[in-house]
Amino acid sequence: MTLELTSHDADRLRRVLRDLLAQAEADSCLICDQAGHVLVQLNLLDEDPLRVSALGAGVFAATRELARIIGEDEFSTVLHQGDRRSILIEAVDEESLVVVLFTGDHKVGLVKLYAPAAAAAVRRVLTEARNRSNTDGTSQTRFELEDSKSIFGSSNAG
Repeated sequence: MTLELTSHDADRLRRVLRDLLAQAEADSCLICDQAGHVLVQLNLLDEDPLRVSALGAGVFAATRELARIIGEDEFSTVLHQGDRRSILIEAVDEESLVVVLFTGDHKVGLVKLYAPAAAAAVRRVLTEARNRSNTDGTSQTRFELEDSKSIFGSSNAG
């Protein structure tokens, strides 16, 4: 199945990320698919968004398999806490993830509190886009942007 994201969809997704950054006092975040392709990102200034999303998706895939091995249907969240920076990966649905990078131990609770609501908001936007998209009968989802130049061509980060 192809999922076509319009510039309006991308703007809505960026608003969700802006709200998440403000509420959780996080540094940066992105939305990616399970293959690690970046859909939208905000404030990833020092990190390569493609590497963050690809590795985050890989970590999440490994975590899903670990959940299955121990008899869980799924783990919806992966949290890695470091001395200086931390990362939380929240499942949106079977095809996409929200990845949040943040500093400070005191923010872990805020990120864990607001990430599920952000994932639900992202899920609503993606569901609307799926409902608009034509299905080709396959079980895989491929994300395509209607006009990627207007989305990625701007120089501002958020």
